[in-house]
Amino acid sequence: MKQGILIVSFGTTYRETREKNIEAIVQSVREAFPGWAVYQAYSSNIVRSILKKRDNLVVSDVKEALLQMAHDGVTHAAVLPTHIIHGTENSRMKHTIEECRQLFAEIRTARALLGSETDYTLIANALWQEIGQAAGDDPVIFMGHGSVHEADKSYPKLEKQLRLCSGKDIYIATVEGSVSIEDIIKRLNLSTEKRKRVLVLPFMLVAGDHAVNDMAGEENSFVSKLKAEGYEPECVLKGIGEYHSIRTVYINHLREAIG
Repeated sequence: MKQGILIVSFGTTYRETREKNIEAIVQSVREAFPGWAVYQAYSSNIVRSILKKRDNLVVSDVKEALLQMAHDGVTHAAVLPTHIIHGTENSRMKHTIEECRQLFAEIRTARALLGSETDYTLIANALWQEIGQAAGDDPVIFMGHGSVHEADKSYPKLEKQLRLCSGKDIYIATVEGSVSIEDIIKRLNLSTEKRKRVLVLPFMLVAGDHAVNDMAGEENSFVSKLKAEGYEPECVLKGIGEYHSIRTVYINHLREAIG
């Protein structure tokens, strides 16, 4: 019997945030499961294409990684997605796993970060533990990716939990989901306790293109729109994979899947 773990991420073209977030999770998995062979896959074709052309860095997609694991003699496989919600990327990954199921004696899949009801409380507490001191009494806006998938409702659900555990004004706006930064600014403007400073940070695994441009960029970004309304946004370019408490949740999801 040979055991192998496949870590599936969307991927990023930003080397520094890849090392601080994705590679940090990979290292955590290696430490937690020393007897297992560890593999990686990126689900984004665009990210993999850029990395190959620009950096000569070849990263497998999910199917390629599973085929490689089987080729290497892995009989018992486990898959850890670093996806935050069970949206389009996670659904596509699960479909590929089903296609390759016959390659292994056993293959198990951990759930996405917000994959069960209990995860919302865990993640909210973990995030507040990490950012509470920096936030103080000022409002916090997290930038989530968002999705056309029904799992987009995960973001307002987590926002509610964050407010419950912190007792503070915390908002989640999305880049491609149903709740925009404009929606959040309207709510901020209606707040009874108006404060100038707003802490803005990604609710994404990596602080990559969306964080640098859509969140912190000079034009048509979360920051520029907040400034136009008279706020003083303070950005933290830190993916949630950098937080030890979040990495611990991923590891626990993997432990539960393996059983």
